[in-house]
Amino acid sequence: MRDLATLLVGDEPDDGVIALRGAERIDLRRFRDDIASNAARLAAANCRHGLLATADTYWCAVGMMALFRIGATVVMPQNATPGAALAIGGAWDLIITDRLDGDADGQFLLGRGDGAGADLRAIDPALCRLSLYTSGSTGRPKRVDKTLAAMQREALAIEAMLGSCVAPDSHVVGMVTHQHLFGLSFKLFWPLLSGRPFEARVYQYWEEVLAENIGQAAIVASPAHLKRLGDLLPDGKHLPPACLISAGAELSDAVAATVQEAFNAPLLEIYGSTETGIVGQRWRKTRDQPWLPAPGVAIDIGPNGALRIQSPFLDDPDWFDVDDRVEPADAGFRLKGRADRVVKIEGKRVSLPEVEATLAASPFVAQVAVLAVGAEGPTLAAVVVTSAEGARELTRLGAFRLGRELRRSLAARHEAAAIPRRWRFVQELPTGPLGKVRQEDLLALFADEQREPELLAMRRNGQELELDLFNGADLAQLDGHFPGMPIVPGVAQIDWAVKLAARYMGIPLASAQTYQVKFHRLTLPGMAVKLCLAHDEARQRLRFSYRRGDDVLTSGVIRLAAT
Repeated sequence: MRDLATLLVGDEPDDGVIALRGAERIDLRRFRDDIASNAARLAAANCRHGLLATADTYWCAVGMMALFRIGATVVMPQNATPGAALAIGGAWDLIITDRLDGDADGQFLLGRGDGAGADLRAIDPALCRLSLYTSGSTGRPKRVDKTLAAMQREALAIEAMLGSCVAPDSHVVGMVTHQHLFGLSFKLFWPLLSGRPFEARVYQYWEEVLAENIGQAAIVASPAHLKRLGDLLPDGKHLPPACLISAGAELSDAVAATVQEAFNAPLLEIYGSTETGIVGQRWRKTRDQPWLPAPGVAIDIGPNGALRIQSPFLDDPDWFDVDDRVEPADAGFRLKGRADRVVKIEGKRVSLPEVEATLAASPFVAQVAVLAVGAEGPTLAAVVVTSAEGARELTRLGAFRLGRELRRSLAARHEAAAIPRRWRFVQELPTGPLGKVRQEDLLALFADEQREPELLAMRRNGQELELDLFNGADLAQLDGHFPGMPIVPGVAQIDWAVKLAARYMGIPLASAQTYQVKFHRLTLPGMAVKLCLAHDEARQRLRFSYRRGDDVLTSGVIRLAAT
């Protein structure tokens, strides 16, 4: 294993490969030269706190090491979007990036070194500081401070878990961003210290991954990605990957079995958080498998049933209280839900996990999340993914009556305060980038106005994007279109095409100019539709169509201004 303290000045061969970008191989010589050049420019700009937001993992490594080289603090938002930077305030001097965002002030574009030779020296990992941000349980960005020394200790533990599985000459491929601790630890620091090249690109779609040579590679993916593997399978041209690594949320038994069979590779699940780093691990083999402590982590169970840990990945050696309830199991533990998920409704304490457990026992329910909504006089709300039987009942009874049936099943075991008054029936619980069900995403389902259809799935192939959408019956655009027979208006469909293309394809909203559209069939609330977007960059056009099965509902072309 390398030592980050001497990575920039050590005497190892400088032609060793640090990163890959497709066929491009980036060696240690260039890595050091890029760091030295950018460090000199940052020092000249007197940067003491650099907000690091890059799309490319290699440039993240360059920017981070350049900031550490000059003694600056690295500030990392949850993702590389401008909105994520704005959400955490302005506690930085410059935004360090690999792609400029318009004409915004305070941006520093990372660039290639000049080949003049590296003006570098050893760094002290204990003095290199990193501030990560996480949404936590409330959705508001929460700062978590770490040192480079703690990140190095975690990389050593990852090598202890994966070193015997992933060959020293293999490489690491990631579908999770390095802006999250999971991606930063497994996709950047672990390969960087262990001497394995990492793929600089962050893949979004399985089609992109499966088009590459992933033979004997370690694939770092989120539960959200693994659940969307679907019918896609490796083509058999290459050896299977060494392993798959997942973190962010527990995988179901069905998903875990599917991905292992599809790739013919073992699956390592990681349990932890931005605050704690890695806490638990399990090579997925059996149902209801317990978690084992990560190497070096000591665990204990507090009097309230919540997990406590001592960890080398924390800079504080004291016991740290984790807000998850657990029960002992063999040499490890099983998770029993969040310890802090108790709310007061009408003056009574209600355990949300207990309400969820009762609902989950219903034959109509496949998954459920219960939450409190309303700042004053809160009430309970439930988001339900129906089972096959539940889906039939939803079609037969409708959402209101099915909700009433589920309320009756709760009344036999719970007081009135613990019975949800508001219900949403969805095809899939909304999740964040790593597959976690987040409070803010659930709350958004109960906003007074739903202005966009629910995004169920997304697939991309080059400049083409397919989105599976569900038009809910409570869309604000349905108001007035038309009493007695609501339809989704055409202007809303055009607006959604432009906004979703901007959000997921990077086409600026302001570039949409004129459009031609043809309505083939009515688009109705309650419909699941597929939105197909194709960006013709040469002709500055965005083609779109809404489809239901083989039927085209709406199609059109949006002309774009040159950008």
